[in-house]
Amino acid sequence: MSSGLANPEFVRLGEALQARDGAQARVRRAAATVACAVPALRDRLPVLADLPQLAVSFSPTALGDRMEAKYGGHRHGVPCRVAVSVLTLPTGGEEYLRGRSRQAVRTNSTRAAAAGVTCRRMGRVEAEVRITAVLRARGEEALVESVRDDLQTGLVQAWLARDADDVTEVVALTSVDGPFARLDLMLAAPGRETGPSRYLLSAHLVAELAARGVGHLAVDTALFLEPGLRHFQRLLGFEPMTLDLARGPQPDDDCPAPRVSPASGPVPTVSADPRASRAEERVAASVG
Repeated sequence: MSSGLANPEFVRLGEALQARDGAQARVRRAAATVACAVPALRDRLPVLADLPQLAVSFSPTALGDRMEAKYGGHRHGVPCRVAVSVLTLPTGGEEYLRGRSRQAVRTNSTRAAAAGVTCRRMGRVEAEVRITAVLRARGEEALVESVRDDLQTGLVQAWLARDADDVTEVVALTSVDGPFARLDLMLAAPGRETGPSRYLLSAHLVAELAARGVGHLAVDTALFLEPGLRHFQRLLGFEPMTLDLARGPQPDDDCPAPRVSPASGPVPTVSADPRASRAEERVAASVG
């Protein structure tokens, strides 16, 4: 049986969750009634228990607070730390493109580079201008303010893939807390959603983050991914993992052991009680 994002049971679980949310939005049924109406959801919960566990210690800083806020809560009743799409980074960025499993990334990156596409980091002002333009062109005006707030905190880094005429192809935001990084956003300009530039920018991010000592790059729970985005993440090498969260210094710095995050512990049952979506969840859903 296929593993990771391609596991049929995992895919069907995600589809069941999304169907459940759609039903709730339409008819506003009680949570218990909805849970009973989707027995497939309960039947497939064991697939979550089989996911790899990744221990993550967030620093006692504003970055750590931000990371815990992203992964310590719930989204539509599902713990945000469960089934998170995670890419394990190689020690050297050049190693990422090796092997048969990265054929699609190599091919598309080569195509983009041959067409004159280049990637680089952006400053805050340029990032605000370019990302705002992409969001508005995509009809996602509601996300502009939250992205601007993220940039102004200085806790995120902005990245750009541009063509030979300096036209925006793809934009991305990342945040880094020690060896753990989050891909907060990746958006292609209209008409470029299926182009090769997003592969080139992804490979560029891997190389840059690996050079900084980052070991894992995470997005959000993969349970709500659309099929096309799930396929893209799988080609990049992302796999669903459950995060075991802690707060405090890194274990090897001779400081006391980090405290366990309230959001950690055994993998909980997926709740049927939906939570209102926040702007940050909509941003994360745009990654890909």
